This record gives sequence, structure tokens and C-alpha cells, in this order.
Amino acid sequence: MEVTERDEAGHVFRIRIKPSTIGQVVFDANIEGNTSRASFLSFITKVFLPAGYPRSVSPDYLRYQILNAAQAFCSSLASLLSSRATLEGYGVGNASASSTNALLLTVLQDISNRLTTIIAAFFFGSSLFPEAKTYRFLADLLNDAAIVIDTLSPLLASLYDAHVPTFVAVIPFLPPTVPLRVYTLCFSASMRALCGIAAGGSKTAITMHFATPLEGTGDVGDLNAKDSSKETVLALLGMLIGTITVPYLTTPWSTYTVLFIMVFLHLLINYIGVRGVIFRSLNRQRACLAWMAFKSKPGFINTPTHLASLEHILAHSNTILSLSSGTVIGHCDMGSSLTTCSLDPDIMEIFRHKRYVLCLDKKSSLHLGTKPSFHILLKHGYNLADQLHAWILACEITRLFSSMKTGKIGMKTLIQEALTTFDEDYTSFLEDLQKHGWMTVNVTADESITKEDSEYHPPPLLPGLQIISFSSSAPKSVIIGISSTLHKKDQ
Repeated sequence: MEVTERDEAGHVFRIRIKPSTIGQVVFDANIEGNTSRASFLSFITKVFLPAGYPRSVSPDYLRYQILNAAQAFCSSLASLLSSRATLEGYGVGNASASSTNALLLTVLQDISNRLTTIIAAFFFGSSLFPEAKTYRFLADLLNDAAIVIDTLSPLLASLYDAHVPTFVAVIPFLPPTVPLRVYTLCFSASMRALCGIAAGGSKTAITMHFATPLEGTGDVGDLNAKDSSKETVLALLGMLIGTITVPYLTTPWSTYTVLFIMVFLHLLINYIGVRGVIFRSLNRQRACLAWMAFKSKPGFINTPTHLASLEHILAHSNTILSLSSGTVIGHCDMGSSLTTCSLDPDIMEIFRHKRYVLCLDKKSSLHLGTKPSFHILLKHGYNLADQLHAWILACEITRLFSSMKTGKIGMKTLIQEALTTFDEDYTSFLEDLQKHGWMTVNVTADESITKEDSEYHPPPLLPGLQIISFSSSAPKSVIIGISSTLHKKDQ
């Protein structure tokens, strides 16, 4: 009898069970490759790749990891140059420097870092997960900015006499004035804090994406553990090469040349790597591009792979993009307050049976050649299905307006024109997304109905269509009730 097995790394081998023995393992050389080289590769695979690779991860995992390793290596070399400059800022090599001053500078940097972390988490915390690509690349921009600032800080030695007043009442242990260089090092510490916030949240989203293979499920914990192993090896390798090369970089020209080469390669490789991540779940930008493709290009293959190449990495989440030109044709904010809108009771009546209201910004206009700005006002009881429906409607209205050549149109007329066939097209759009491989889980629309919204008809949402988030922050306000009394008096 012969049994074929496959281990967690995907290697196939055969076991022959003979009547005279309990069990004898015989490896098929054509399949397993029972050589020292194959054994070494198998060991490396088990140590640095997730269990069950490649079936336990998304298809874009390996490409991203290779590029991520290359950019991390460049970053480690640049960080060594930054660390040397920082030590000089602490007074290393300066006979007049004291350990107390170095300690106080360390404390100031730590204070700057921690305060920035708290502030950044408050303002950007909810935006990190849905806009993972943007913040992953932004984290490297911030980190490289801190590296460059630290490395250039010795140049401020010539400006040592340029002192800046301090807030003595707030920080009593500081002298009335401190060198400008101290402020520079504290600023770089704040940049690193911003990098940590942006990288932490975005990395979580990317890791969870990699743990969603086309079939089955992955292990997020195992992915994080193996990523830590790879990062440790790369850091050691970077430090090893850095200790060999950095002692030879003794002049400002050689130091800055190597620094900017490493920073440029780091950002370039990171940008290519981030663009190669193919999310199969929706956020606002991907939903906008998918709708534009659905409406503008008949026969366009609306797959995650195609749309990933069209995404703008540094675009704001409230931008509405044109598929043909790739330019911004409008803006729309989610969860705004009524005070930001320019609307009339007729528009409120159009959205009477919806859990949202779409309106035009007070400072915007619908004149040809302009980029209109809209707001989505959310009503009590809204859910992700309502947010998706409202966002796609805003994209459709913007698309219709941008295609107009002449004339002037009012907001009410534009909404009514967009709603003519919108519901029918919207359902077909969701079916098109599911057909083209967008990731599905057991997520359905909340159809709870209360007395206040007894006529509410929830927008369609196919069972399983996954939505990350359509709001980069909590709504500024939510409509909890609309009275018709004022409307009757006005009439």
C-alpha cells in the first residue's frame, strides 16, 4: 500500500506500508528532491514563510515580502548614518558636553515622541485601516524625513549661537534659550512617532489581507511571527554591512551622497511594493474606481488586480476620481454636519426614506469646469450598506456632472437624473463585484426597522460583500429626527 502526503510547506512525499513492517517511509526523489539543497530550502521556507505557504496566503504575498525586505535593508543603512549624527547631537566627541545635557535631550525627545503619538492616534487612528496603502507609504516618508533631519543636524553646529526661547514656565528645568539643534532633534522624534502610528495601523490591515488566501483561511499570528523573523535577519544584515561601510564615510559629501541614495531607493522600492498589494475588499477609493469602470467602460474586467494598478497611493479618501484621466473630478465627505451643506426641503424629501442625505457643500457650486464638493449626512441607524449606497450615488452624480458640456443644472435636478436608473444599476454593480473576485464574508445589511423609519427600504447588499470602512473618522453628527413642521410653515 502506498500513501501520498503533503506537509505544511507544500512538499509531497510517499509512504509505503509493507505487511512485514509497521511502516517504512520512502521519499520519491522526483517529487520531494531528497537532497541537501532541498532540505536547506525546506528549512528556510519553514523558518521565514507562513505554514502552508503558498496556499495559506494571498497571491501577492511573496512579491511584497521581497520588495519589503529590499526597502528595509536600505532603511537600516540610512538609519546607521542617522544614529551617528544623533550621537553627535548628544555630545559624543565634544569635550565640553556633559552627560546631564545628553540626558535632558533624551528626555525632551521622548516627551516629543509620546505627545505626538497621543495626538496622531486621536486624529488619524480610524483612518489607518481603510487607507492602509496610503499610510503605509506615508510612514516611510515620515521615517525618511526623520532620518534626513537627524543626519543633517551636525550642520547646525555652526548655528550653535542661534538660540530659540523656551517655555520656561512649562518646562522649568530648561534654560531661557536652547540651541536650535535641540529643537531639530525633537522634531525628528515627533516624525518618528507619526511613522510608528501610521506604520502600525496600516501594517495590521496589510497583514490581515495577506492572511486571506483565495481558498481557505490564513493565520495572522503566524504571519506576524514570520515577518518578525525576516525583519530581524534583515536588521542584522543591515547592521553588519553598515559597520563595514559607515567608518569610511568620514566627509559630509560622502555621508550625504550615500544617505540620499539609500533614501531614494527606500522610497522607490516601498512605493512599488505598496502599489503591488491587491486588496480584495472595498474602501472608498476602490469603490469609486469600480463604479466608474462599471459605468464608463463596458466589458472592463472589474477585478481587484486591474483596479490596484489604478489606485492613487497618496489620494485623500474623500476624492472622487475619473477612470479615464485618473484626475480628481470631485470630493465628498462622509458623516458631515447639516451646517456644512447647502440644501432645501425638496432635497431632504428625496432622501426621506434613506438613512442618509446627499447635499452640496455651501462653498461649492455646480458650474461647468469646477470640481463639486458634496457631503453625506448620516441618519440614526445607518450601517455600512447605507454608507456604500450613499458613496456610490455621490460618485454617479459627480460622473454625470463631469460629463456635461454646456448648461447649468441644479442639485435637485442632478440628483433626480442620477436616481433614474441608479437602483437597478447598483444591484448589477454589486453582482459584478462578486463575479470578479472581490472577497466575500458573511456580512449582510442591517434591516432593523423602527417606527420612525417604517418606510425605510435598506439598500441592497449582496450577502458576503466585505467592506472595510467608508468613513475615515466617526461622523461629526448624525441626524436623529426630521420634523415637517418648519416645511409646512415655509409653504
